[in-house]
Amino acid sequence: MKKRILSAGLLLSMAVTAEAQDRQVVDTVASALETQGLMTPKGSFEIEPSFSYSQNTSNRISILGFTQVPALLVGIIEAEDADLTTFTWALAARYGLTNRIELELRAPFVYRHDSITKRIPGAGNNGDETRTFTPDGGGLGDIEAAIRYQFNLESAPFWIGGLRIKSDTGESPFDQTLDANGIYEEPATGSGAWALEPSLTMIYPLDPAVLFATGGYTWNMEADAGVDIDSSNGEGGNDKYDLGDSFFLGMGMGFAVNNRLSFSLGFNHRTVFESSVNGNKSGEVLQLDSLTTGFSLAINDKTSVNMSLQAGLTEDAPDVQLNFGMPIMF
Repeated sequence: MKKRILSAGLLLSMAVTAEAQDRQVVDTVASALETQGLMTPKGSFEIEPSFSYSQNTSNRISILGFTQVPALLVGIIEAEDADLTTFTWALAARYGLTNRIELELRAPFVYRHDSITKRIPGAGNNGDETRTFTPDGGGLGDIEAAIRYQFNLESAPFWIGGLRIKSDTGESPFDQTLDANGIYEEPATGSGAWALEPSLTMIYPLDPAVLFATGGYTWNMEADAGVDIDSSNGEGGNDKYDLGDSFFLGMGMGFAVNNRLSFSLGFNHRTVFESSVNGNKSGEVLQLDSLTTGFSLAINDKTSVNMSLQAGLTEDAPDVQLNFGMPIMF
């Protein structure tokens, strides 16, 4: 039977990308009114350990969530109810190649705990039986690299272009077989496909606030599946899948309370297009909206602590997303 492909559980932050958003807005609020360069200064090096927690529930009959830029939940599920919990620890490194150009490399470790309730036909004394399965597991996620360029330094608004590349280093859902109940023993930690994400961000300082807006497009490349997805082609294990591309828009405002504390508010939207298997469309177009609030506290002139909380507004967006980060400049 051909498995339907749907995408669910999107994590989208306020500006640039999910991983860089908090740092970008915080840097803007804390320093854009004092310096015109918004990238990591030339010759400077920054590392940022981070942690995120995501909770998503769904009562879809068939779901496929997958990791793409910036992030999505992963796993093929045919369920009446699913509670998907994801913990991500990551380490990002950034280097200022020039005052206009910033390079970034990010490596995540993903741990997932899912609670899936399914109706098993004919399993009970009176016919069908409802069972709950709790697959969990973790591992290396999809490593990402990015480059950002600040187009202008002289006057606001400031424009920043970015290009993010996501690898396929995480465990793919399409390289694993399902058990007798149609569930993975260990949830996947990656998408199994490379992706490119160009983006453009506008930052406009208005003392003591900073307005920002961002937009971009995520292109997921076609990839080979290690297991049979579409048995109708008679070529089990040779299937090709193409995760749905998407475009995103975000806007918001950062506000400096004082020279150490700032907070931000933002709205995000992403449209995810249909996926395909062997060139055949599968699934549906998803509209994902969320609200995000965050704050940053500068510990000293080299280190700050950032936190953001995101609430989903639509069915397929995560119910809640909590992010912590600590950028440290060298």
